[in-house]
Amino acid sequence: MAYRFKPSDASMTEAVRRIAASEFDLVRQRLTEKSLPTERKVHEARKATKRLRSLLRLVGPACPQSREEIAALREAAARLSALRDKGALSETLSRLAPPEATASALENAFAARRAPGAAAQKKLLAGFAAEMEMASGRAAGWTLSREGWAGLEPGLERSYRRFRKSMDAARQAVDEDPVHAFRKRAKDHWYHTLLLRGAFPPVMDGYAAAAESLCDDLGDWRDLGLLEAAVADVPVHLVARRDAADILSLIARSRKRALKRAFRTARRLTAETPDAYTGRLKGWWKSAH
Repeated sequence: MAYRFKPSDASMTEAVRRIAASEFDLVRQRLTEKSLPTERKVHEARKATKRLRSLLRLVGPACPQSREEIAALREAAARLSALRDKGALSETLSRLAPPEATASALENAFAARRAPGAAAQKKLLAGFAAEMEMASGRAAGWTLSREGWAGLEPGLERSYRRFRKSMDAARQAVDEDPVHAFRKRAKDHWYHTLLLRGAFPPVMDGYAAAAESLCDDLGDWRDLGLLEAAVADVPVHLVARRDAADILSLIARSRKRALKRAFRTARRLTAETPDAYTGRLKGWWKSAH
C-alpha cells in the first residue's frame, strides 16, 4: 500500500507528494470504474479524502498549505453527502437480524426515501472529480518547511494529544457530539499509524489493527445511530409501533455495546503520554531511517 512513509523517500516533501498523488490516482480510478455502483464510488472517494486530510494534519505544522487544503477536501467530500450509500441502512439493519416481517417493512420504507436522480448524481460526481483534479494539481506543489522526523513530530504529538482528549470528552459526554469528534480523532490516529508503520512494522501493524478495530466499532455506533433516526422517522402506517419500538431497543443495546468496545480499545491505545508516545516512535523512526 502506498499510504506510508518509506526509508527510500528522498525527502519528506517528496514523500508527502508521492502519498497524495497515489490517493488522488485512486480517486480517479474509482470514479471512472464503470463496474462500480455510484454508492461504492462515493464511499471510496470519501475515504481517500479522509486519508488525505489525515496526511495533511500529520505534517500540518510544517506545511503552510495544509489548513486551506484540508478545508477544500472536506467541502468537496461534503458535497457528495446526498449520494451517501443508501444501502448502508439496509446493511446495518441486516446485521441486527430483526424478525423477517419487521425487516421487510423497514426495507420497503427505506426504499421509498427520495434520492437524487441519475442526472443529478452524474453532475455531483463530475463536479467532485473536477475538484479532485484541481486539488491533485495543487498537491504536486505541497512543500514542507522541515524534513525528516522534524516534519512529523509536532503534528503527530498534537494529533495524539487530541485523540486522548477526545476520548476523555466522549466518555463523559451527555450528548453525541463529543463521540462524533472522538470518532474523527480515532480515524486520524489509525491513518497516522498506517503512515508511520514503516518505522517498526511488526509492532506498528498490530497498533494499526487495533486502531482499525476501534474505528470499526465507532463506525458501527454511527451507522446504528443513522438507522435509529431512520426507523424513528418511518410512518406508523408502514411499520407497526410495537415493531418499531422493538427494533429501536435492539439498536440502542447494540450501540451501547459498540461504544463500550471502542472505549476499551481506546484506553489501550492512549495509555502513553503524548511525550512518551512520540518519543518511542522517534526512536523507531531514527533506527529505520
